[in-house]
Amino acid sequence: MADKNYLHTAYANSADGTDRFTTTYPNLNLLDGTRDFKPRGAGNGTENQNVGNIYFVKNKKVADLFKAGDYITISYDIEFLNTELYSSSEDVNITIQMHGGSYTWISQIKAKNVGGKFYTKDLFKSSDYVETPTHKVKVSRTIQLTQDFINANATVNSIELVYNFIPVGANTNPTNLKIEPAKDLNSTATPWMPSASEVTTADWPKFVGTYVDTNPVSSIVSSKYDWDEMKYRVYLDGVPVGGSKLLSFDLENLKAGTSYNVQVSQINGNVESDKSESVAFKTTLTK
Repeated sequence: MADKNYLHTAYANSADGTDRFTTTYPNLNLLDGTRDFKPRGAGNGTENQNVGNIYFVKNKKVADLFKAGDYITISYDIEFLNTELYSSSEDVNITIQMHGGSYTWISQIKAKNVGGKFYTKDLFKSSDYVETPTHKVKVSRTIQLTQDFINANATVNSIELVYNFIPVGANTNPTNLKIEPAKDLNSTATPWMPSASEVTTADWPKFVGTYVDTNPVSSIVSSKYDWDEMKYRVYLDGVPVGGSKLLSFDLENLKAGTSYNVQVSQINGNVESDKSESVAFKTTLTK
């Protein structure tokens, strides 16, 4: 019996596939204003120092955006500055939490300086501190929302960045903050994107890479792919789900017995054409 061949697709912002490489087409951000988000001030050594709020798209509330059972991924990069000011205290952390409701924590990174070496701990990933000589942490966490979470935070329309006992004068530099829908708990963050109201054609991947082999798992090595400039973008129900040089594209994660509207636009550098007429189709995948 012949082996089955699999077409693998990846996306990037550079012709060699190294810039913002991803095997998953980027999701739009469910947060507004993340492109230039900066903390409002330096640490003051106190607890619950709110240094910045980020609102959900169009100031929508949790109950309008999510339902129990939904999966979301929160991701961001954070750099700790002035780390010589830190001590060996295990109370020091930066927390991202809901602003209101039950003030639920959705991410927390602890930090300390011991003997001139800087350590961090991702509270939701590990019980141990790890030495962090770059003073930088990449955070990604996928959670499933419960009904209790929805009930407790139903009217919340923003998240907040909180300093807890960050030393006086110390600061952080959070970037690429993103909340996006996810498929399941095994989902990982897709590259940073702004929200639907802020996105431009220049934000989307510009190159698509492909290769074929008998392994169902896609490689994360960019050089494995043959790269070419993207010529088309595919939309499902108005949401961009991928793109390609040609109109041959594998749509992933479709639901069985579900109707979708498909549109296509043409890409020329940073210019995107109007979307095509909508074409409806219904999946016949086995449930």
